[in-house]
Amino acid sequence: MDKFASLVDDVVAVDKMKNETAFDPFQIFEVQNRPCAILKIKVTEGRNITKGSWTKDFIDTPDPYIVLDIPTTPSGRKRTQHLDNTINPVWNETFTFYMDMMKKNILEITLMDANYTTDETIAVEKYDLGYLSLGESEHTFQFNTISEVDVEFHLSVDNSPALRYSLALSNEEKEFRRNRKEQVFKSMRQMLGDDGPKVLDEVPTIGILGSGGGFRAMTGFCGAFTALVDSGILDLATYVAGLSGSAWYISQLYSHPDWPNKTPGDLRDELKNNIDSSLFWILKPQSLYRYISNIMEKRRMGHPVSFTDFFGHLVGETLLKGRLGSKLTDQQEKLVDGLCPMPLYCCVHVKKEISAMAFAEWVEFSPYEIGMAKYGTFLKTELFGSKFFMGQLVKQHDEQPLHFLMGIWGSAFTILFKRLVTGVSKDPMQLVMEEKAKSDQALLEEAIAAATPTDTTDGKGESDSESESESDTEVQNGDSEKPAKEYKKKGFWQNMLQGIVSSNNIFGTREGRAGLVHNFMRGLLLNVAYPISPFTDNLGIDTTPPPESPKETFQSIFDGFSTSHKKMYMVDGGLTYNSPYPLLLRPQRGVELYLSFEFSGRPSDSTPPFKDLKLAEKWAQLNKVPFPPIDISVFDREGMKECYVFRDPEDPHCPVVMHFVLVNVEFRKFKKPGVTRETKEEFDFANFDIFDDPKNPYSTYNFTYTHQMFDRISKLIEFNTLLNVDLIKRTIIEVIQRKRQWGGATLPIKVETIHQLRHLSQNKKKLDDFVDFLKEWSAGRH
Repeated sequence: MDKFASLVDDVVAVDKMKNETAFDPFQIFEVQNRPCAILKIKVTEGRNITKGSWTKDFIDTPDPYIVLDIPTTPSGRKRTQHLDNTINPVWNETFTFYMDMMKKNILEITLMDANYTTDETIAVEKYDLGYLSLGESEHTFQFNTISEVDVEFHLSVDNSPALRYSLALSNEEKEFRRNRKEQVFKSMRQMLGDDGPKVLDEVPTIGILGSGGGFRAMTGFCGAFTALVDSGILDLATYVAGLSGSAWYISQLYSHPDWPNKTPGDLRDELKNNIDSSLFWILKPQSLYRYISNIMEKRRMGHPVSFTDFFGHLVGETLLKGRLGSKLTDQQEKLVDGLCPMPLYCCVHVKKEISAMAFAEWVEFSPYEIGMAKYGTFLKTELFGSKFFMGQLVKQHDEQPLHFLMGIWGSAFTILFKRLVTGVSKDPMQLVMEEKAKSDQALLEEAIAAATPTDTTDGKGESDSESESESDTEVQNGDSEKPAKEYKKKGFWQNMLQGIVSSNNIFGTREGRAGLVHNFMRGLLLNVAYPISPFTDNLGIDTTPPPESPKETFQSIFDGFSTSHKKMYMVDGGLTYNSPYPLLLRPQRGVELYLSFEFSGRPSDSTPPFKDLKLAEKWAQLNKVPFPPIDISVFDREGMKECYVFRDPEDPHCPVVMHFVLVNVEFRKFKKPGVTRETKEEFDFANFDIFDDPKNPYSTYNFTYTHQMFDRISKLIEFNTLLNVDLIKRTIIEVIQRKRQWGGATLPIKVETIHQLRHLSQNKKKLDDFVDFLKEWSAGRH
């Protein structure tokens, strides 16, 4: 054992030196944007402020304040404090504006008089900011030929955006990958012995994926994780990715304080007990009071909100009991030294009135970053939901809670909410209405009242219409953040609450259903939208959708979107296809073996389980990334079974897909692999259908799982996974041998492709050298 440990340490040390000098070929792609101009305006003082006539001034000495409005900027309307009864006010308040200097920016400065009823406009002046030069300058504005206001300008350009523009992985993820590779190398050597990798370069990157499917997917993924941990297979994986229900499972696991010290099997009962009663037990006045108060506070802080915020509270209350304050960044501590696979989550960004099957841009979430690979634009996870313009952080908000993200990841269920609630024994809407008639009615009314008196956010009039002014409607004080006058805005939450408890009107539009966040790409110049594999172009690609898919499938996935919009619409990735392959298909991650767990609904237990896998294949083809051909005739040859393996016999660099299916075949006869069932109780437990049961207990829309239902699904998938552990090991050995044959490196490009590339930077020579090095090294290993 000491000799083995010494060998491992030596290999790790040598490969670590190689990694430190490695060249990342994806650095050659420049994701560029114009720098943002930052204008600071200081309103210093005024002189001889008059309302325009001595009679008006005699009756009421002015209470002056200044409003600054630059319609082409975010949060572009700001104001000073009003000063009582003075004609020579001294404000000395500074305001910051973020501008695109390629646009015509006009400052509208308004001298106002504050009144108890309606404030009075004294005069308005306009100033073309295009005349400003970098640095400091001063200007005196004159109103009504008498009143004067002194203003100081300071114009600068910031070349250090808060966003990261790159197609390469983040430094944090690269560091994680180095650490994780060392951990996987040791685990593979212990598990596979001489069949394991001999050097770090032979360690394959393994990704584990879970599809959507509501609580069925979450429960099934619990069983898969239990088997993967108990068998040691999880120790060999670099990534775990989830969509919708599977994302719920991963996020509740990685947010658990006892993970990974306790196994998924140890934590199984806790999850089982959390979902054994209706998700909608929470819909009672006390809970509504808390939700509405929290969401309205979020709205007051300047966030757009929708029903997804409410749904996220429901999911969080159910799955994150005792840790509703969890944040996605908290999961970074689980990745220290590469001890656990990195969790990845997803949703899709959609346009307001276009089908998600036609246009959907995948958004990836990790504990380190959130962003869109399509545009090579990422932000720190803790900044998701903050306000940006041209890459600059305009207004930072607190990090979004994990339960809000869980609401986005599973937001398909906000669209199906009415169908969801009809599956419970008693309509929860009716329960809420009954509660309203009881003593708790007062509490509910208090919640509504507390939610509506004031609102100083920029939510008023929020619109994505490009024909409208880009100016946000908030009126802010200076950088000192002194309070502005409050104004009333009634009806928003009364309408939402009425929609929740009495109708489905709130779900009639995408804006009401989707997760809404500030557009972190607002103001960017998106000259280039790269395919997921940027080393290839998209000319001549067959865009015909797979059989049984809508004709508009993936029709517009390479279209861009207008960055003038203030908000982004984030929805469940399952609305385009129900598996998170796009996260791991990024060639930067270099996944060589996929363990894919499919929990999607099917018409029958006997229906071939390849619909979403075929969509993943098509998506990979469109994006020119390697993916094995999915030959569904295997179903005719081999019938229904627990796992199918797909390889590309013509491409040794193509990854392998192991497709695990939600099916009850061998489990009916065996309680463990190789251990037959004996008692009637054991056979009765395993004798169940998933999709053919007329009662449909495992419906995607069922959010109440009895203990027996949970045990059946979780133990079924646990069994199916354990049944194929030897197959997983053999496939891993196959990939290791293939890497050894090809020098341990997977070439992300072909040499002839380099000459076809556009938008290359000065790193082109480094890329040429990198490719030549890999070729020579690979040739020398044969």
